[in-house]
Order: sequence, then C-alpha cells, then structure tokens
Amino acid sequence: MLFVSYSPALGGAERILVDLASDVTGEVVLAAPPGPLAEAAGAAGLRLVPLRARSLELRARPRDRAAAPPRLLGLARELRETLAALRPRLVVAWNMRALLASVPALASVRPRPPLVFQHNDLLPGPAIGAAVRTAARRARLTVCLSRAIARDLDPGGRLGRVEVLPAGVDLERFAPAPGAAGEVLVLGAIEPWKRPELALEIAARVPELRMRLAGAPVGAAGEALRARLGERVRRPDLAGRVELVGPLADPLPALQGAAALLHCADREPYGLALVEALACGVPVVAPAAGGPLEIVGEGGRLYPPGDAAAGALVLRDVLARRDQLGAAARRRAEAHFDRERARRRYRELLATAA
Repeated sequence: MLFVSYSPALGGAERILVDLASDVTGEVVLAAPPGPLAEAAGAAGLRLVPLRARSLELRARPRDRAAAPPRLLGLARELRETLAALRPRLVVAWNMRALLASVPALASVRPRPPLVFQHNDLLPGPAIGAAVRTAARRARLTVCLSRAIARDLDPGGRLGRVEVLPAGVDLERFAPAPGAAGEVLVLGAIEPWKRPELALEIAARVPELRMRLAGAPVGAAGEALRARLGERVRRPDLAGRVELVGPLADPLPALQGAAALLHCADREPYGLALVEALACGVPVVAPAAGGPLEIVGEGGRLYPPGDAAAGALVLRDVLARRDQLGAAARRRAEAHFDRERARRRYRELLATAA
C-alpha cells in the first residue's frame, strides 16, 4: 500500500498520516520528500521512498502560482516510476497536491491500483477547487476529516463515495493531569490563516490573563508574522503576560498545564490540537466554524469568527468554569475521538477500496 505526500512537514494532517499508516495491515510504503514527516514515518517503522523536495509556496505570489503546475507534473513523473517499481495494491493520496499528482501518474499504469483520496483541507479557491473535484472523481474512495471538509469538496453529493472519519488521539497518553498552570495556550503553526494575531487581541481584552503562544513559523509569510507578533507582545497592554515559546517537540506537557486552549483560525478544516486538548481535560475556546464547530461541543465554548471582543467574553466564561468544562471535555474525547476506534474504521475503509 503506497501513501503519497507532497509535503515534508509534520503538521497535524501529517501526524495523522503516520498514525493511521503505521496501523494498516501489510506492507506500507510512504513516498515523501526528506524532512520531519519522513523522519517520523521512519521511526514508526514505515518504509520510505524519497521524493524530490518542492516548494510549499504554491499560491503566495504570481511566480509561485505559475510554478505550481510544473512542480505537480514533476511529482507525477516521480510517482509513475515509483508505481512501476512497487506495483502497490492501493494508492492513498494524502491531501490535494498528492491527489493532483497521483491521478496523472496512475493514468498509464497497468494494472491500475485503486486510488483513495485523503482530504484534510478546505478548498483554497474556485480554480483549484474545480481541479481537485475533477481529480477526486478518479478516486474509488474519498475520506475527509470533518463534515465541513466533505461539504466544501462535494456540496451536491456528486463525487461518489465520500466518507467522514475524524482523527482520534491516544486517550491513555493524552489524559488530564493535576495542577493546571492557569495560562491559556495557543497551539499551532505560525501562519496567516491560523490568525495568531487575533489571540493577542483577545488577550489584550482580558488584563488578568497570561498566555503562551506555541508554534513554528511556516514559510516567509510565517516568519514575517512571527516578527509582528513579537512586536505586539512587547506593547504595554501585553508586556509580561504573553510568551512566544516557539515550536514544541511534544505538545502534551503544555496542554496538560493549560487552563484552556484558545484557537483563532476562522477557516480551520479540522483541528487536531483541539482534540488533544479535550482528551487532556482542557476546555477549548474556538471560532464557530469549520472543524471546531464539530469538535468542541460541551467541551468548551465557541465565538463568532474574527471577533476579538466576543472571544474575550467567552474565554472569561470558560476560565470561570474551568473544572466543569474540563470534565466535559474529557468525556467528549472519550465518546468521539478514541484513536483505536478511528484506526479500526480506517482499516475497514481501505479494505473496501482495495
């Protein structure tokens, strides 16, 4: 079974890839560029086929958009060689770019293995959306992390078999711990669509609040955003209350020590960090949209996307009822986000597609 990833990064979707692929029965191969994902997959025992590293900037600037089709075609040529050598019984295209390269790569392969599209994002725009929907019609099965992703991809129900399977977490490892530090945690990549600057504006409206913002910048836009965040936290209304801690090798200690998790992306397709927080008994404050709208439930509170004033009010309410909401958060994780149940269902889905 061949899993394909365009990205070398180890974000939430890639962590899910490693977890699910390492649990699949039989020989599993991951084709991916060198980087953190390949390292994590190797440590999990997956066989690796290296792909050439390509820029992750596909839409940021006009030259990126112009270079995107040649990059995807280059990946398709590499995959065609990999398919000829491995003859997999099933191909899993992980995310949109892997799908757009896998479809032309499979076109000349005989016998052609079935294709599964693992879709973890919201479509970025009409043109790319049309291309992804066309390519998704070639897949025997599409698996989406959330109903929001599935609706965005296939609003009319025309793509054939689309299944929604939320990722779970290890409920024994991600578990409540005594002695929350009282700080609010913001956890995620530093990039514009995650809206970390909104978290700072929410913190500015809660003067008694202490906050830790953890995550690594992604690309040039992320680096520029990180610099702006650094300037903002030094202003008088936030000085000494907000810490930018950078990337975390393991998010578990930070989650277990948090009073609440604050999330600010108003177009979040899923949100693995939110699920991990619930499992740790940490209430979640997030925008009422996308994946968080399906995840949070009784384990926290939602606020209108982009509204710092409303976010501050909701966060105050959550902190005042932290113990009650924390217990509800853990119950929700146990009921809906058990990793073993998700793994078992994923194995069943792949077996029906093979």
